[in-house]
Amino acid sequence: MKFQTVRVFAAVAVLTLGTATWAATPAAAVPAYCTANSSGNTVTAYCYTSASGTKFRAVAKCRYQTPSGSWDYNNWYGTWRIQGDPYSSSATCGTGWSLYQADAQVS
Repeated sequence: MKFQTVRVFAAVAVLTLGTATWAATPAAAVPAYCTANSSGNTVTAYCYTSASGTKFRAVAKCRYQTPSGSWDYNNWYGTWRIQGDPYSSSATCGTGWSLYQADAQVS
């Protein structure tokens, strides 16, 4: 009976640890075969030919501190481009906003 109880507790511990690790994973990541770089408040994204024909665009994830001290969040988007073409996509935060994450979006 003791052995069974230990196995149940061990299984619960593993499941709990796995859930905590999963919950700590960032919500957004640059898609595979793409890059997103920033300079100031501008994001430049490019997606390579690995999935040719797919559309992509740059995403500037920005924030603005209100007079009360809280943060507002908004995304600015670049022009849609065809993956594998020689063109990149750029997006810039609006006036008064600051970039907090560079990203790319595929369609």
